[in-house]
Amino acid sequence: MQKSLLVGIDIGGTKICVCIGDHEGKILASKRLLTQPLKGSKNGLKAIADLIREILLEEKIDLNQIGAIGISSPGPISTKEGKMLKPPNLPGWENAPLVQYFRDAFHKKVVMNNDANAAGVAEFQFGASKGTPNLIYLTCSTGMGGGAIVNGVLLQGISDTAAEVGHYVLDINGPACPCGQKGCFEAYCGGAALAKKMQEEILRDHIKTDILVEANGDINHVDAACLVNAVKKKDKYALKIWDEFIMRLAQGIGVVLMNFNPEVIILGTIAIHAGPLLLEPLKKQLPRFAWKENINACRIEASGIGDRISELSGLALAKST
Repeated sequence: MQKSLLVGIDIGGTKICVCIGDHEGKILASKRLLTQPLKGSKNGLKAIADLIREILLEEKIDLNQIGAIGISSPGPISTKEGKMLKPPNLPGWENAPLVQYFRDAFHKKVVMNNDANAAGVAEFQFGASKGTPNLIYLTCSTGMGGGAIVNGVLLQGISDTAAEVGHYVLDINGPACPCGQKGCFEAYCGGAALAKKMQEEILRDHIKTDILVEANGDINHVDAACLVNAVKKKDKYALKIWDEFIMRLAQGIGVVLMNFNPEVIILGTIAIHAGPLLLEPLKKQLPRFAWKENINACRIEASGIGDRISELSGLALAKST
């Protein structure tokens, strides 16, 4: 008997991705919307539903062929209520009733989770480490989200905040984090925090650096990608920032190693783009922050899913229903 098809939805601060795929992670069709012009969930949920119908029509897929819908959402969320709660980068989406809306619209099973958890499930279902029972995914992107698969099951937590590794405090006297704490892992290693630090220092200290060259001279375009490219050129300031970043990344991952003792840790965006430039020095630093038994038992690698994570996150949740 042929398995049903799945709908995946990934809601982000910049874009929303809607796709239809199968249980093996093959994407049959995918479309995207810009998030901000929708101005909140009232328009946004309807636009997503309309886009699903549009794809079904274009691909000549009957709604009866769809088995489930999976939604990857920014946190914080409530899986019990099926809602996005108060996402900091999505004004107008507070308390959006994601599960109920799409259940009513399509009369299908609907499951949602936060984007880091959904990405972790996608790695477990479709990634290079597919089926690995103890797996940690770190977004290593704008922020530092985490998803933990423990003994083959997603670790959710009583309030849906298990594996919020980005907000482990690495230094109580460290930089302020948008979450309200100081010295969080994300405040050192999240792409947004890293960009802000470089922008402020370059402006304040009049630093001549290839980081700014990579941003075409526009300080507002300085980001982690500019840093990686400048490190490849062996720019002095870039190397200093990179060394600090790697040390804090190793510290944060050391905590993850000691807490979860996983078989694999998969790193997202920044690691994908940097490759060995990140992974090799990271592994050299790890013995400062974790036992060798935990380090030796674990593979640490960049995600092979890459840009497909938007589609596969929602599909993986739908498959897990």
